[in-house]
Amino acid sequence: MIKTHPTEPMLRAFAADELPLPLAVGVSAHCEFCPECAARVKEFEEALACQHLAPDVPDEALPAGFDAMLAGILQQPVATEAALALPESPRPELRVAGHSYRLPRALARHHAPRWRHLGAIRQVSLPLDEMGARANLLHIEAGGRIPEHTHKGYELTLLLAGTIEDGDTRYQAGDFIWRDASHAHSPRTPDGCLCYTVQDAPVQFTKGLSRLLNGISQHLY
Repeated sequence: MIKTHPTEPMLRAFAADELPLPLAVGVSAHCEFCPECAARVKEFEEALACQHLAPDVPDEALPAGFDAMLAGILQQPVATEAALALPESPRPELRVAGHSYRLPRALARHHAPRWRHLGAIRQVSLPLDEMGARANLLHIEAGGRIPEHTHKGYELTLLLAGTIEDGDTRYQAGDFIWRDASHAHSPRTPDGCLCYTVQDAPVQFTKGLSRLLNGISQHLY
């Protein structure tokens, strides 16, 4: 069961196309895992559509015949989702470290990245930068751990496959995990995982030799 979701303001901003591209991709991918959030986004989109269909202007300012035109539109038969759905073409699988993963539609085109490899961790930057936010795919082999760190900005981790243990919480595919400067953590994965991550500032490593990476952390997000 998915434990963590985007906040309602974030879902509203996504419906209104107000999020930076990397976050919008993350919310879209989460909604493929989470019917509840997908339904909320649909509600917000319908509310926005109604606002645009019913402008807040005096009746006398509306063009002649506007009411009749609007009534005609609303009386049109509504096509079912099944009738509108196009056959889905097979999505290519992402292959990494001997594993194969089927990516969400929002990420499917990034199925053949060039990974950077450091120990149990493989990472690749995605061409989705916008408004200071950067996106990555992160693959961690079974038993791998991210050194303890905190954040100069925010960090979204959307778990695409496998599990992550962070403190006393175990996350699974679909979890939308939000961290910021108030968190110091060292997530680990018992059985391996694939994540989509978004950050708007470098991480700050806090313990051991990993602190030596702080001088180049701007290249790691």
